[in-house]
Amino acid sequence: MIDPQAQHEAIARLFELVRAGDVDSLEFSQLDSLVYSGLERTYQVNDEDHDAHGVVRTTAN
Repeated sequence: MIDPQAQHEAIARLFELVRAGDVDSLEFSQLDSLVYSGLERTYQVNDEDHDAHGVVRTTAN
């Protein structure tokens, strides 16, 4: 788990990459995975939730 300031910086940088269209980079994939895993922990999402609610993971992994 990362601290709130680092989370904010990761989200801000992810937004910058998306705005620039740089979504095929390693940096984007790493930040996307970091943010996504934080959301999963926060909202306690598991694989069954993904299937039951049609959640689609958008990372390039």
